[in-house]
Amino acid sequence: MKTRLFLIVACLSCVIGCHAKGGEDGASVSFVHADVRNLFSGEDHCVPDSLIFSKSRVIFFETTEGALLGDISKVFVFEDRIAVYDDRSWKICVFDTVGRFLFSIDRKGRGPGEYIKIRDCCFDYDRRQFVVYSDVPSKFMRFDYNGKFIGEVLTDELFFQFAIAKDRLICMDMRAQNGDDFLVELPNDDRSLRQKKVLDLPLIDLGPFYPPGALIQTSTKPYFARRFANTIYQYDEGAVVPRYRIDFGKYNLPESLQKGDRLSDQEYLQRGWDRDYVTGLANIKESSGKLYFSVNNRGFCVLDTRTNEVKAFPMILDTQTQIPCNGMLPTQDIGNKYIAFLPSVNQVSLKIYVEHVAKGAAPWFKEKIERMKEDDNPILFLYEVR
Repeated sequence: MKTRLFLIVACLSCVIGCHAKGGEDGASVSFVHADVRNLFSGEDHCVPDSLIFSKSRVIFFETTEGALLGDISKVFVFEDRIAVYDDRSWKICVFDTVGRFLFSIDRKGRGPGEYIKIRDCCFDYDRRQFVVYSDVPSKFMRFDYNGKFIGEVLTDELFFQFAIAKDRLICMDMRAQNGDDFLVELPNDDRSLRQKKVLDLPLIDLGPFYPPGALIQTSTKPYFARRFANTIYQYDEGAVVPRYRIDFGKYNLPESLQKGDRLSDQEYLQRGWDRDYVTGLANIKESSGKLYFSVNNRGFCVLDTRTNEVKAFPMILDTQTQIPCNGMLPTQDIGNKYIAFLPSVNQVSLKIYVEHVAKGAAPWFKEKIERMKEDDNPILFLYEVR
């Protein structure tokens, strides 16, 4: 009897222990399959935007001396305005909802509230502040909703991306090399950043490839991924929680390659892993029971969290304008409703494309494109999820 009781207790302990585990093999991870053949086929296959999104909007940003945009890399959507981060000129430009320029955060210099270079930025919706990280010098700066400088905190750390989780900053360390300290938690504080906590997630660094966009982004909670890995993680109450491990079939990066040493830039380019394998997930956003994320720079996927079904889309066709889009951007908004895209047609070719290819475009769009100059600001496509 004692032996039988001991065995029952032991079995129960094992079961409880297994379900409490939070690692890659823990109960929190869902394993899903994704068919991404169309992302690697080389064919420009478009699907209508109406199959994925409920509404669309085209933003023509006003071109002025204070709002010359080179490369839009992040979008913030508000009820009365849209802000974009330009990582070519290292500034944030803010427009109203139809694209009229309001102001910019562009304070280059070496004094308080100034920077040589912006590495990343987020918006703190609880405090209604822009939080800007500069790596030259390394500091977090805060600006109010109208762009007024509030304050800054210097740090000895060096980061390349971060996200906001209420009272915490979740940061990716630029100097970590194959270590366990590349993901750190700092207080979301405008006075001190000394209470650093290292989160349990080792770095994978096989080469120079970084997927376009954001490896970490806050929607309902911060979601993030590592380069050269197929797991989507979530930051939850001070812990790293793996949520989805995605099987891309023959497009998985082989485990034998994942365990290798870091390649030089030239070696990495020669091997062409990005052409043959999924090497990076980015721009992960949760909305209405679905996860949206981009794959390498080839397209994006939608994961239904209720059915674990994954659909891959190389490109979407904007039905209003007949313009194809594949440049998914990290997009932050308080309701987690929007995802921004850039057109796959470059600015110089837009007029020719609309005249000869997009013949079914809405008349108002054709008129606006006809009036555009080659050096005008890029246009943005803003979609509302279902």
